[in-house]
Amino acid sequence: MSKSDHLREMRSALRCFLALLLCMALLPSTSFSFELLIGTGERDSFSHYAGKIICRSIHKFDQDVTCRAVPSDSYTDNLTNVLGGSLDLALVNSKMINDAFHGDGLFKYVSLDYDQLRLLLPLYRTPISLLVRRDAHINTLGDLVGKKVNAGRVLSLQEIVFGAIMAAKGWREDTFSLYQNLPETNSQDYIALHTGSVQAMLHIGMHPDDKLKRSMANGQTQIIGVSDQAVKQLVEGDSGFYPQPITSGTYSEYANDIDTLSLETLLVTSSDSDTETVALVLEAILAAKKQLQNAHPSFLAEAVNIETLNEGYLHPHPEAILFFQSNQNRF
Repeated sequence: MSKSDHLREMRSALRCFLALLLCMALLPSTSFSFELLIGTGERDSFSHYAGKIICRSIHKFDQDVTCRAVPSDSYTDNLTNVLGGSLDLALVNSKMINDAFHGDGLFKYVSLDYDQLRLLLPLYRTPISLLVRRDAHINTLGDLVGKKVNAGRVLSLQEIVFGAIMAAKGWREDTFSLYQNLPETNSQDYIALHTGSVQAMLHIGMHPDDKLKRSMANGQTQIIGVSDQAVKQLVEGDSGFYPQPITSGTYSEYANDIDTLSLETLLVTSSDSDTETVALVLEAILAAKKQLQNAHPSFLAEAVNIETLNEGYLHPHPEAILFFQSNQNRF
């Protein structure tokens, strides 16, 4: 074979190789790979744990999709980042959604159109209760009058919720003999309660709670439900609160349910989210429902259907409506 024939064969082979590459590039792909980012509460919070569980469910459902829970101590940032596109999804509690739509609380000075948020589904509810000193003789919410209270760190969820309860009751700071804003940092709130510097504080979190167990173990403290007529009106006023019992047997000291308040954590996205992504996320969560509830019984504990999707301020994503219409008996 001459040198020129050899070069011709090499050129021909190269043309065939390039043509093959071009054909492969033009063929429709049978798979895709992308990353989903879910905004959650701060690191080590239950919200962050929930975000990681959802991400595992999504990746298990479709291994071409990676997912990461992005912690933040600012719900305003999470909602803003969902609208701005730097987050695909976010876990946000119902009180924050309510405040966002009314320009209250942390959202007084945030100028954004939160009407572009869309609901995928409510994921879990977080009980709100009072932890009080037994020697303070606080047996109902109304017994807080004249007592020493810790409303929680300034601008914390505890302070915002305590403020909503005060407003519902018509209370002011001088309703109490002492009103403080002690943070949870280094257990300052629990130390103040145990030493008697305060007599009551708000607890927002899942049960059973090991810290609560230890606090009640010495007989100094007890749990009181946040429940009376004013609270009932607060719930009925679509303010982002829901009734919720702490069930009997959760703590050995309580043989009966404790009726109290709760916040609902919602999985939200923006109106720009495509239908394929929304369908993927909801299918993954539905497929992992048993595993989610094994991880924590609060996940998907409440019935989810078209009616519950339309109860709040958030419009459901159109794909979420179609999904629950088709799967109403599976949730």
